[in-house]
Amino acid sequence: MIYDYKINVKGSFNLKQFDKVLIIGLGKLGLPIARYVKEKGFDTYGLDSNPKAVEMARNAAIEKAVNFSQFDVFIICVSTHKPDDMFSPQIDGLLSIVEKISKEAKGQAYGIEIESEILLHYL
Repeated sequence: MIYDYKINVKGSFNLKQFDKVLIIGLGKLGLPIARYVKEKGFDTYGLDSNPKAVEMARNAAIEKAVNFSQFDVFIICVSTHKPDDMFSPQIDGLLSIVEKISKEAKGQAYGIEIESEILLHYL
């Protein structure tokens, strides 16, 4: 379970200490992750540039984030390729989010970047 998971990276921390989690990107990957995090008992918020994705998250009881200063963990689920060409990188959105987190996040916040997209017609 996520509550019992411990990891050592330049020190030790336990996920039990985190309360507020922000999922950035509420698409095919981000929304299911947000639902899972919410089910595990975390105070879960979401952020997306697509109003439909934000509405779907709200329907799943995931609140919209206003700023980045209140969160303990950031899970970034944004695409890192061009929308029409999965083999061409496009990381502007990711870099923008990382810059915003670096300026607004509290000092002891943790970040996780997840990006996964498999197009079935390439398999």
